[in-house]
Amino acid sequence: MDFNLSEEQEALQDMARDFLSERWPRERVREQLDARPALVDDDVWQEIVEMGWLGVAASEEAGGIGGDIMTAAVLCREAGRGVLPGPFQSSLVAAIALERSGDKELVSGLLSELIEGKTRVSVAIDESAGLYGGASVAAHASESSSGWLLSGSKFLVPDANEADVLLVAAQTPDGPGLVRVSTEAEGVTINRMDRMDGQSCAEVVFENAPVEGSALVGGKDRGASLLHDVYDIATVLLAADLLGSAEASLELTRLYAIEREQFGKPIGSFQAVSHRLANTLVDVEIGISLLYGACLALDEGRDNAGPLVSGAKAWLSDAAVDAAETALQIHGGVGFTWEYDVHLHMRRSRCNAALQGDADHHRDRVAAYMSEDWVPQIKS
Repeated sequence: MDFNLSEEQEALQDMARDFLSERWPRERVREQLDARPALVDDDVWQEIVEMGWLGVAASEEAGGIGGDIMTAAVLCREAGRGVLPGPFQSSLVAAIALERSGDKELVSGLLSELIEGKTRVSVAIDESAGLYGGASVAAHASESSSGWLLSGSKFLVPDANEADVLLVAAQTPDGPGLVRVSTEAEGVTINRMDRMDGQSCAEVVFENAPVEGSALVGGKDRGASLLHDVYDIATVLLAADLLGSAEASLELTRLYAIEREQFGKPIGSFQAVSHRLANTLVDVEIGISLLYGACLALDEGRDNAGPLVSGAKAWLSDAAVDAAETALQIHGGVGFTWEYDVHLHMRRSRCNAALQGDADHHRDRVAAYMSEDWVPQIKS
């Protein structure tokens, strides 16, 4: 197993880091926190679209770049480092879902519109009461004389306020899967929610909302496995975001420990500080290995991809929050101030650590696999 990025991926990583540093400065992030919800500026979003980032994991035939999940994770890692708000990550997950559906009409239509920035699409899976993933879906779509109707609710749906279309996890007579619903459809209510980091999310309630197209995206033979794959892909890309945030917290703290002096010495020379930084570095390096292993397993379609994804998400959920807390403690009082960047990563890491399943949920998934209770596909 090769845990190194390819030359193309390294070049993409460097380009993304430079672009976000120049075009998405921290001052702009603070302004968006004040305005709420935090959204990417239209001109920056257009540049992201023109660079092809939304189609980075889509095939060239579908209008994408032809990358893989690992390549998508590279961009999400830099998005976390650069505190880039939605709808980049949610659009990326939706694009992967649409192509993997195998629906030629959706690929040539909705996917192309998404990649070109003409239509915004998000994925709604998680529900309230701590129900994570496709196996816990309660929302349901049923057939009526006028077509398929969706009822239920979704929680913390990323960028739902700005989306034109939602891919919603639901139970159907053909089994669980994703159904396609317009946010403008009758029976769809979007209630804005405020994340601590200002990012856009919402509770979405469906009351007999009409489903677009045939019920399941990808058809009944592909519906359940597609939902399973999309949940794992969304989770691993969120883990990549957490990794980028952890790396940023570590770098901020390292620089501060070099510059800040106490008793005539940089505070980084004191064991109490240097050991905390060393522990954070170890956590980050382990997180990199876990993330790369999960991405490779997804790209190769291995049966153990799910627990590897959960291992990465569980570890990085804790590591990113710990890195931000370490940064805050070493910075001392100034770490709480608006002018320093520490709070930006504290907000982001705490929010993302709870999204798509918290660390305890994903440790339970790993434990189920270790105890041979693992179910590789979602059951109806």
